[in-house]
Amino acid sequence: MSQFCGYTLQLELNDDKHTKLKGIISKIVDRSLIMSNAEYLDGSNIKEKELTIDADGIKDLMVIELPPKKKKDKKNKKEKEKTEKQSTPQIDSIPQGYDQFKIAQDPNQPYNYHSNAIDWQAEKAEKVKHLEEFDFESNLQKFDKASVFKELSEGDKIDPYNRLVGHNKLDEKTKYGNKEMVIQKKTDDWDNIDSKVASKSTAATPVSIEERSFSDNSATVLQRRNTIPVINNAVQLLDAGQPVATCSPLQLVEIENITTDKFAISQQILIENAGRGLAELIVKEIIGDFRVSNLNHNAPPLILLLAGNNRSGARVLAAGRHLFNHGIRVVTYLLHDFENSEDELLPAVSENLNILNKVGGKTVTVLSDLEELLSKINSPLEFILDGLQGFDSNLNDLIEPEVSNAKEIVTWCNNSNLPIMSVDVPSGLDASSGSADFESYLFSKYVVSVGLPLNSILNLYKFGYFNKHELTHFLVDCGIPQKVFSSKSSLRKFDKQWFTGKWNISLEII
Repeated sequence: MSQFCGYTLQLELNDDKHTKLKGIISKIVDRSLIMSNAEYLDGSNIKEKELTIDADGIKDLMVIELPPKKKKDKKNKKEKEKTEKQSTPQIDSIPQGYDQFKIAQDPNQPYNYHSNAIDWQAEKAEKVKHLEEFDFESNLQKFDKASVFKELSEGDKIDPYNRLVGHNKLDEKTKYGNKEMVIQKKTDDWDNIDSKVASKSTAATPVSIEERSFSDNSATVLQRRNTIPVINNAVQLLDAGQPVATCSPLQLVEIENITTDKFAISQQILIENAGRGLAELIVKEIIGDFRVSNLNHNAPPLILLLAGNNRSGARVLAAGRHLFNHGIRVVTYLLHDFENSEDELLPAVSENLNILNKVGGKTVTVLSDLEELLSKINSPLEFILDGLQGFDSNLNDLIEPEVSNAKEIVTWCNNSNLPIMSVDVPSGLDASSGSADFESYLFSKYVVSVGLPLNSILNLYKFGYFNKHELTHFLVDCGIPQKVFSSKSSLRKFDKQWFTGKWNISLEII
């Protein structure tokens, strides 16, 4: 609207008195007109230097004077048109040929189309019809293309193979292969790579704790751990706009035990259901359906599983098997030292690890082996599924060298800047309180609760470890029967239809 600034207007306002005034437009903002030098036509003065009038308050307006510059331009335009018209020669008779009406021009100057003797705006079409037509065919025959191109070829001394078109030429080949113009999938040595799981008979060379390097992100961890808790910071999880009840780790253990003891649903069934839900969630929300379709000509996606010796470790291993069956490469980092650990692998973890390795997954227990394996694969690592800790264990309960291994892999994952999805709670944070009692913890992007969400994940925000926009929450169905929640009075607050047409849902944090 800036082109109207400087116009002098006479306005009639849309009021009871039909007030009339005039002034100069100084600015137009949205639907408001700002005028300067405004005065009423009845002679009364306006005190304000600039008067603002809304569009709804204007009944009628009239331009009574243009800006000085616009008036000058309009005058110059009329004089220019008059001069050009006078300088155009007039034709009194029908022309016999086009050439006799051309005015001589300087060949070094651009052609002046106004020099044509015919006034195209004023003359009648009958005169133009009698002009001699340009003979394209006869004039084209005068152009000897063969001699021109021959001359160009003789002067061209560039080797054809040095031209861009030469890069696509094949020497002495008249037939093409069936797949020569088909994009081939990239291949690597994935099938020939062996898992490196250290056992008592084949233990890896130990690395002393002093020689290990942790924590390029230690400053960030320390800053978040020293954050003063905000006691009155109300945080809630919502499902479809409704508040969601959260449970403690002890309640979740009790719910799973009732499921197993009273309803005869084994832990392996719960693990399988959880793994299936996690795999579907990752494909739909993280990797994308197209990446695992037959139309993808690139190398398959590659993800890293972090598996601890606990229920969450068994669940991510089951999820890894489903992901591998759907075309996603899976590498597992198992946090367990077969040589020095006081505990054996849980049967659920051992069983799911063996199945995953048999179907084609790869497993390592040392960070150096993980880096070596990744260097042999064409697929870049693009996602991490965290099951190091879960709700039923704590990294502080580990002993050396597993404690140092945990610190090392947590730091490595944080420094990779890859999206991390943690099961139940980010590893390194206490599942009961949400406090950072370990030296470091994973900077996860997603938190997936299995069965029910833990109340400790609300403390992640209260303690300042995460901001509300940093985490995305999901809930995955592991097959807990609805009747479990009505079997005890302490569990009745969870008695709701958690899952309807989906096996996983998105939760909102407020």
